[in-house]
Amino acid sequence: MRLHGSFNIIIEGNVLTSHFYGPWNFEQTKTYQLEVMKRAEPIINKPWVRIVDLSQWEGGGEEVVAPLVQLQEWALANNCLEIVFVNPPLVPSFMLEKYGDPYGDYKVVKSVEEAKDWLNSHVLPKT
Repeated sequence: MRLHGSFNIIIEGNVLTSHFYGPWNFEQTKTYQLEVMKRAEPIINKPWVRIVDLSQWEGGGEEVVAPLVQLQEWALANNCLEIVFVNPPLVPSFMLEKYGDPYGDYKVVKSVEEAKDWLNSHVLPKT
């Protein structure tokens, strides 16, 4: 099956930021899961955090939940301290409320900059 939607991943220090675009299907979600795991390898030996910008995401069906849960479980087992979501529209916001248990006490903010500021002041170790 063809991938639906897209994403990009940026790593700055110990912060992995993902941006989601369009509607996703299972194949796109699985691709994203594997790409995050691959790209995060250099930073997982020390505390790190994730920012997920959902402002341009249109969500997905229930089939996208399992790979995202698996990714979060992997992240937590590999020193990820926190996940912050940026500005989820209505459908992704509903999905977070319905399936958000693996994320624990996740935070939702209005911008990537706000997420970075909050993580730097509340979560990330001071160096």
